[in-house]
Amino acid sequence: MDPAQALARVLTPAPPAKPSALRRLAQIEARMPEAADLVLFGDSLAAAWPEALLHSALPRWRVFNFGLPGDRVQNSLWRLASIPTAHLRPRALVMLLGTNNLGDGDPPEAIAEGLAAVLEAAIRQWGDPAAFVVTIPRRGEAPGFRQNERSRLNAELARLRATLLDADAALVPSPGEEPCLLADMLHLSEAGYRRLGAALAAAIVPAARQNSDG
Repeated sequence: MDPAQALARVLTPAPPAKPSALRRLAQIEARMPEAADLVLFGDSLAAAWPEALLHSALPRWRVFNFGLPGDRVQNSLWRLASIPTAHLRPRALVMLLGTNNLGDGDPPEAIAEGLAAVLEAAIRQWGDPAAFVVTIPRRGEAPGFRQNERSRLNAELARLRATLLDADAALVPSPGEEPCLLADMLHLSEAGYRRLGAALAAAIVPAARQNSDG
């Protein structure tokens, strides 16, 4: 894949292509709250985060899940530009995005630049909240699909203006615990979301407090 063409495609906002995604997006817009303490956005890994586990990890936080299954970087750029969400003014945002671009074969550097663009757009729109980015989890049987490219991509994410949550570290199951990935070896199990939620809770409260004080 030509790197310049891939970068241009990733950085060009594009609406979701599937009718099912558009229907899901309409449902998300219909339940848009008036305000939120935290906005979670990205692809199906964000969208599938169980609400009960989010509330358990972050009690008393008003969470709005803005995740959309199938989202690529270019779709998230389009959603941020096209759907009014500036009123939410969250204290924190969490981005879980990029695995579908990796699956499409996009170069890691193009995906990283696209994720930086999404993050900056979200920060501008939501009034400079504390920002957290989950690194791209492994997909497929070990060592994983496009493992070298995934490692390069996650290394690039260290340059983002955000606190990184290391998915590889968080998603190591404890002895006797169920696997953190479902049978499709892509989506997270309940155990995976519990572990990711614990990592998020440990990072987000002090960072959000510092952000509001600073």
